[in-house]
Amino acid sequence: MKKYLSVFLLTFLSFNTFAQITFEPGYIIDNSGEKINCLIKNNDWKNNPTKFEYKTDSNAEVQEGAIYNIAEFSIDNGKKYVRKEIKIDRSKSILKRLSKIKEAEFTLETLFLEQLIEGDANLFYYEDSNLVRFFYNINNAPTTQLVYKKYLTENNRIGENTEYKKQLWDDLKCGNSSLNDVKSTDYKKSELLSFFTSYNQCKNPSYISSTTSQRDNKDVFNLGIRAGLNSASMDFKSPQSSTNFELENNSSIRFGVELEAVLPFNKNKWSLFIQPMYQTFEGEKQLEFQKVSVDYKSIETSIGIRHYFFLNSDSKIFLNSAFQIDTALDSKIDFESSSDFEIEPRTSFNFGLGFAHKNASIKLNYNPRRALLSNYSAISSDYKVLSIVLGYNFF
Repeated sequence: MKKYLSVFLLTFLSFNTFAQITFEPGYIIDNSGEKINCLIKNNDWKNNPTKFEYKTDSNAEVQEGAIYNIAEFSIDNGKKYVRKEIKIDRSKSILKRLSKIKEAEFTLETLFLEQLIEGDANLFYYEDSNLVRFFYNINNAPTTQLVYKKYLTENNRIGENTEYKKQLWDDLKCGNSSLNDVKSTDYKKSELLSFFTSYNQCKNPSYISSTTSQRDNKDVFNLGIRAGLNSASMDFKSPQSSTNFELENNSSIRFGVELEAVLPFNKNKWSLFIQPMYQTFEGEKQLEFQKVSVDYKSIETSIGIRHYFFLNSDSKIFLNSAFQIDTALDSKIDFESSSDFEIEPRTSFNFGLGFAHKNASIKLNYNPRRALLSNYSAISSDYKVLSIVLGYNFF
């Protein structure tokens, strides 16, 4: 087990050193207005960046772009950021920190805004942790925030300032658009994208809907089968020392399914998953005065998070960590001439390292400790397992 674990850790460190986010073709516009084609390190930022790294070519040194020296930058077929000096309302939306002022409380800041829509009407996006704000301009007029704010009323109730709907109605009426269209538009990216696209199409019938920040993300659910081999060990400790024992390097099979949800940011590098698997452990040992046997079968349900390191478009390395709920199935530790013990495992954690190519994957998974006798106070039995798991995703 120790030998396998050493290989697991060595492989993890090697992969973690090798895998990295790549530089991709794009451009920058500096303060003089010069447009420079370059390679930009693509972090697929969840929060709007304040700086980024780029190279003028693949062999050049890495340079830093920031708000003070870059007016605009974009990654080909990716996000576009534009520097804007704008008034932004940073009022909190958390209940305990709600303002008692209904109106937006603006401060003047210089920020990189992500451009979502480009046309007669332009839509911009800003995110900073829990803060989400949208901005707009028409025909390149000054950029203004679309105002939406939660606040506390005099009766300590939650009120909503939906001034953005008035802004949409006053500034983006076109054709057959109605007040109901505005009233039904929520302060959400998908709905504002649709509203601004409709406006641009109304102004220019040949307008083709395009978000200049085309994400390389997909709303992905992966479903697949999993099967593998366990190398497990367990021990049993009680006040009666003659019943203590260990079983090591016991091999058995495991199989199950996995459902994975890829999160829509950071270039699909993060996901959540749930993986129920059936596993067994059987063994016996001759003690000083009696024989003991173990029959342990269970459904392991792992609920966890996974991070991918992309090597190319088809191959990737991944790390995962999971909280594990283990449901034993008629399992016990059976002593030949003394009391038996029913196995009722506690929850535990496991860690994994794997490689995926297209729909196929292979993973090393390690559970360092799982307590098997949760119903007993003076007696303990710990189980640890290293698994190699093969997988195939149907979609």
